[in-house]
Amino acid sequence: MRKIATVLIIPACAGVASAAITLVGPTTLPLTPLVNPTHAAVADVDGNGVVDIIVSSRDSTGQLAFLRGIGGGVFAAPEFIAVGAPTDWVEVRDLTGDGVPDLLAAVRSNYGRLVFLPGLGGGQFGKPVMTLAQRNPSKVVLEDFDGDGDLDAAVTNYGSGSVEIWKWDATAHFQPTQHIAAQPWATAIPYPFCIIAADFDGDADVDLATASTGGAAVAIMRNNGSGVFAQGESWQVPTVGKERVSISNITQADIDLDGDHDILSNGLLLNSPNATVVWVNDGQGHFGTTIIRHGGFEGYSWTVNTADLDGDGDRDVLMGSALPGKLTIAQVSGATGGDFVQVTAKAGGTFLRDITPIDIDNDADIDVVAVDIAAHTVMIYRNTTGGVADDPPAPPPSDTPPLFVSASAASQWLAQWQDDAEFFGDPVPPACGAGSGLCEEPHDTPGCVRTSCCQAVCEFNPLCCEVTWDQNCVDAEDELCDDFNCPSAGGCDVFHAGPGCDDESCCTFLCTFDAFCCYAIWDEVCAREALALCGASPCSIGHDPSAIVLAEICYQRIDEGCNRVDGASTLVACGQTFESTVSTESTRDTDWFQLDALACGVEITLESEFPALAIVVRGPCEGPMQLIEMLEVAPCTSASLKLAAANDWLVIGAANADRPFRSAFPCDVEDPDAPPPDPGDPPSVPSFFGLHYRVSFAAQIVAGDINGDGSVDGADLAALLSGWGGRGPADLDGSGVVDGLDLATLLSNWGGS
Repeated sequence: MRKIATVLIIPACAGVASAAITLVGPTTLPLTPLVNPTHAAVADVDGNGVVDIIVSSRDSTGQLAFLRGIGGGVFAAPEFIAVGAPTDWVEVRDLTGDGVPDLLAAVRSNYGRLVFLPGLGGGQFGKPVMTLAQRNPSKVVLEDFDGDGDLDAAVTNYGSGSVEIWKWDATAHFQPTQHIAAQPWATAIPYPFCIIAADFDGDADVDLATASTGGAAVAIMRNNGSGVFAQGESWQVPTVGKERVSISNITQADIDLDGDHDILSNGLLLNSPNATVVWVNDGQGHFGTTIIRHGGFEGYSWTVNTADLDGDGDRDVLMGSALPGKLTIAQVSGATGGDFVQVTAKAGGTFLRDITPIDIDNDADIDVVAVDIAAHTVMIYRNTTGGVADDPPAPPPSDTPPLFVSASAASQWLAQWQDDAEFFGDPVPPACGAGSGLCEEPHDTPGCVRTSCCQAVCEFNPLCCEVTWDQNCVDAEDELCDDFNCPSAGGCDVFHAGPGCDDESCCTFLCTFDAFCCYAIWDEVCAREALALCGASPCSIGHDPSAIVLAEICYQRIDEGCNRVDGASTLVACGQTFESTVSTESTRDTDWFQLDALACGVEITLESEFPALAIVVRGPCEGPMQLIEMLEVAPCTSASLKLAAANDWLVIGAANADRPFRSAFPCDVEDPDAPPPDPGDPPSVPSFFGLHYRVSFAAQIVAGDINGDGSVDGADLAALLSGWGGRGPADLDGSGVVDGLDLATLLSNWGGS
């Protein structure tokens, strides 16, 4: 089971190739200080035969920037297209089939949405049409997944840890059709950031691949041919020395010219030079071999793309970094397996968020368009391969990053660059309670409906509760009431586009488990959690004297399985029962049970004092790993699943089918190696629910297993024949006699376990 993936570390090597790649520039196209660009989609938007640029942006004005091409790679001053919310990605495609480009953007907010802007021609667009997505969409790809001739969409939801599939329907709208959890066994939210599409397994349909900053993995979701995707198969990122590479962005290319789609990712490292990771496809869509290549010496590696920059028929590699923003170019030799034969770096800006290779000036070679989220610019690097570079001096970084504890922490910090707190949640004016006016709007009567907010405002200005709720009260609400969203408008058991819900007790209780529900919107996940948790009572499952107690100290995380570099876990056998605890402080605690030694079909029963999720994961830590089964257990209840003997893991943690819990279950055991008040340990605060669970692994009772060894085989057949015509354990149907019906039952389960 513990197959080790191959990691080859290959430096950039000298060699003879075609003319050296020369990119001149960049030419800087300033936007405005409010525009924080995240992606440049390059296409002929206005139909005049010249490419234009549409820029998605995290900005408080909620607009896309539109740079019209004049010709020769020259662009007019930016125009702006109203969307009404910040965006992380935009695609320019003809979605309606009328020959006019449309726009589809991913709205980067807690109140996640896809926004469709129908093209009207001439670079004009109709009113935005919003469709609700999950938490914090980050990227969207458009392909015909189901083969019906129109474009469908796949979206990564950064905050939800999921991928959503959206099908284009007969009413010219996208409808969500599938939700795929990304690495639910991770200790934190996997944070899937990037998604790409290609036929990775060679079966002639379009599959998906994602990169996760939190899950530290690349995952493949295979298309069954009708636009339905299998649960992702994940491959862990490699390590360099003792440091695990952090990735955020991926692209695909046949880098070694063997006829399949390989994957390339950025490789952010704190203790070594940046890397480019080549995930080598074996032709069947498996990526067990990774190659570490040059990724640039300066800044934090962030994004990657490929293009044939030197015209020799293979794909060269482009890498963008942050702080400082550098464009690193690797000239590739496909004839030698994708070696980097020359690596050069170009001055950039501050944070190259995204790079797009395109022939921008119509001279038959590939140029590069980059966006700098920190410098509020679009930059164009012109390809003059064989010419002379003209580098401007590199500006100093305008921002100083914090001291990161890991490469993954650096990636997640960069991923949230320029998230505007005011607009990130897309506030919808909430109202709560009955009989009073909205806290956010002036009204003639005193007071407002949010009790905690009302009290805070009236302590500041008593007239708001004595005379009228005027504009002065509204202004005070804006200053004082950010944390007072319980109670609020909308039922706790239903979705509504605002924070909090109308039952103060339920609202306050639930938001300790899922703070998103009280600072963003009360989405469908909040509604399901309210139904499951509000009104619950704590309990104790007691102690089973026959159970093996895993005395895990919360701070040590001794059995995190594939979430640890050493893969430490608990090996189990049929008939065993275990008791242990979980916690959620800092990263989430997960307990991994290794099922390799099971010699029987097993019935796994989980009993828990807290909302628990048990998942069965198949595969070695290095990959591919895939979710096989999921068992959700409500507090103070038990549930079971049956599993044939296999090389699997059972992973238990505080979670539900929608998301992992990362708060409200604090460690309740003092660290003996560093007792309080060690500042490195969180305080021990009692949880509402208990932290204990019990899991048992009982051999399944299979009809025909007469001798109880866990399988139906020749020994059982001999026992049945020897008891033929009489009574006893071979009387499988309880008819009082061993006969042909019992033989039929045994034979139908032959080989079962």
